[in-house]
Amino acid sequence: MELNVIYNKDCLEGIKELPDNSVDAVITDPPFFLGVTHNGQKGEYSDLIIMKPFFSGLFFEINRVLKNTGKAYICTDWRTYPFLYPVLSEYLPIKNLLVWYKGDSGGNQYMNSHEFVIFCSKGGEINIGDENTIKIPGFAAGAKRTNGQKLHPTQKPVELFEKFILDSTNKDDTVLDCFMGSGTLAIAAIKTKRNYIGFEIQEKYCKIAQCRINKFTGDFHSKIENFNNEINLFT
Repeated sequence: MELNVIYNKDCLEGIKELPDNSVDAVITDPPFFLGVTHNGQKGEYSDLIIMKPFFSGLFFEINRVLKNTGKAYICTDWRTYPFLYPVLSEYLPIKNLLVWYKGDSGGNQYMNSHEFVIFCSKGGEINIGDENTIKIPGFAAGAKRTNGQKLHPTQKPVELFEKFILDSTNKDDTVLDCFMGSGTLAIAAIKTKRNYIGFEIQEKYCKIAQCRINKFTGDFHSKIENFNNEINLFT
């Protein structure tokens, strides 16, 4: 499987094509599955159990492809964290729970100003020295000024993934994102001179991500005449 490519594949199928011990870090933002419904009613927390086989399979594969010194950052929120923690802990050593303070983002039961990132490390401990609270604006709090147009409903700022890459990898290392979305990890990897591999099951987001990468790198050989017009075709 080639490096620096976003594959339009189900991540659980695509990751099986990666060799053992081939990835230095996994930085990914799985769906929170908060919209699970049954008979037209709002889903209950217990409904998440139907996703356990998927995440068990995925975390098994992430452990397999990560090097012995590999790190993993799994984004989540307060509702999904209690479900993910015991499943993830079966396959990877969980070292910390990072709090991403993203600023005001609305909400009528206190402001939703933060999300969580589960940090795992297989070995080769790093001495970052930072607090486990990371203050980087989300899109509702100003990330658009430095990240441009928001292209995915759950898009993370490049600066967040860039920090994780710099904290846990070296130049020319390989990072993996199983849910690439609009390509944020790819941009962060290019900025920090790392290689990336990504999986994204929705074709439109693969195209959006590639347009974004082409714009960032100045590669217009794919005949992209106007980035914003291209994005509008896919959204």
